[in-house]
Amino acid sequence: SDNFFPGGSIYPNPKESSLFFSLGHHVDVYFPHQKRSRISPPIVFSGERVEKKNPSIEILPDECLFEIFRRLPGGQERSSCACVSKRWLTLVSNIHRDEINDNNKGGVVSKVEDQDVEGDGYLSRVLEGKKATNVRLAAIAVGTASRGGLGKLSIRGSNSTCGVTNVGLRAISRGCPSLRVLSLWDSSSVGDEGLFEIADGCHQLEKLDLCHCPAITDKSLLAVAKGCPNLKDLTIEGCANIENEGLQALARCCPNLKAISIKDCPLIGDQGIVSMLSSASFTLTKIKLQALNITDVSLAVIGHYGKAVTDLSLISLPNVSEKGFWVMGNGHGLQKLKSFAVTSCRGVTDLGLEAVGKGCPNLKQLCLHKCAFLSDKG
Repeated sequence: SDNFFPGGSIYPNPKESSLFFSLGHHVDVYFPHQKRSRISPPIVFSGERVEKKNPSIEILPDECLFEIFRRLPGGQERSSCACVSKRWLTLVSNIHRDEINDNNKGGVVSKVEDQDVEGDGYLSRVLEGKKATNVRLAAIAVGTASRGGLGKLSIRGSNSTCGVTNVGLRAISRGCPSLRVLSLWDSSSVGDEGLFEIADGCHQLEKLDLCHCPAITDKSLLAVAKGCPNLKDLTIEGCANIENEGLQALARCCPNLKAISIKDCPLIGDQGIVSMLSSASFTLTKIKLQALNITDVSLAVIGHYGKAVTDLSLISLPNVSEKGFWVMGNGHGLQKLKSFAVTSCRGVTDLGLEAVGKGCPNLKQLCLHKCAFLSDKG
């Protein structure tokens, strides 16, 4: 009882007395100083509680990410971003070379060695079977951009579930404007839109190889003719929807065409072959025609306009007769012919072969196979 003083303070110092909270003039309660804790109320929308999430760059729309990626200082930085996710890879691969905001002009360019550089001095990539997908094409387009761009691309076969489509070729066209050689084999999912992209973005294309691409039509060749005037080598095999009009366009717009190989295209006839040979009379050096519905007219044009032809191969031409070979030999246009190969052509006879021999004084190599109407005299 001696230690408590009801109604009064036990501390003479007023600051110390503030540590007590009075409930009345007979009771004193001790209340020490402490830091007040901050309590944030939950965010509530429409009566429901929503958890607050940490901010992420993934919430940005594609348009914002696209603008960020195209302003990166170099190709290696864009390549690193493309490795983050498929979404980022798709965005980076859709950046056209002209859309890149190059802030490294005049700066130091990193030297990156590549083991896939061929003798022609450009990068080469081959995708076969299951590896032939749009994702890999996009990665190639982004990865080779900082190394001068891809020069040669070969796609052989396609993945059965996620194979190469027009989307993959669009990525190549935007990221590889220096592409010179393109080969498409057994690519049933690639159509005209994919070749439109190549023609629009790869103006340096010199060699085009299309093999068993049923979705490609004359529209693709028309686009290539307008967008790729430097085309020198053309191979078409097993493309059932390509007709004469596409070859005519290439003949008009590609003055440097040097080699053509056309096989098993049922809609290509004399009209397309004649247009191409007559337009490329002084540049075309190699011709291979196989399993086509052409007649003696095409052979007559070869004999007249093939002034630069050095290699000629004719295989399985059922509609060509003896007259065609005879006219070709007497056309006096194959003066530079050095190699001549004929296989499974019933029109090859002693008379036709004799005419070819007289009309081709520089002939050095002759290959005859399955010519049933040819005798020792020929």
